[in-house]
Amino acid sequence: MQYRAGESEKSWFRSDRYYHTNEGWWFTTREQSQEGPFISKNEAENELILYIRTIRQSNNMPRSYRTSKIV
Repeated sequence: MQYRAGESEKSWFRSDRYYHTNEGWWFTTREQSQEGPFISKNEAENELILYIRTIRQSNNMPRSYRTSKIV
């Protein structure tokens, strides 16, 4: 099994943040909220990036965290 850099050999649960319903595209957050609907998956992805930036800024995280690339 492959691990991300810095991860120990532990089983991690990962799932897709994005899903589609009849209403449109949605994303889920670590806080267990569902955000949407959005017209396209691309729009949902962009909105998730904005959501994460907003959360990071509101938590006064160091600038290096706020400006780092979201993977």
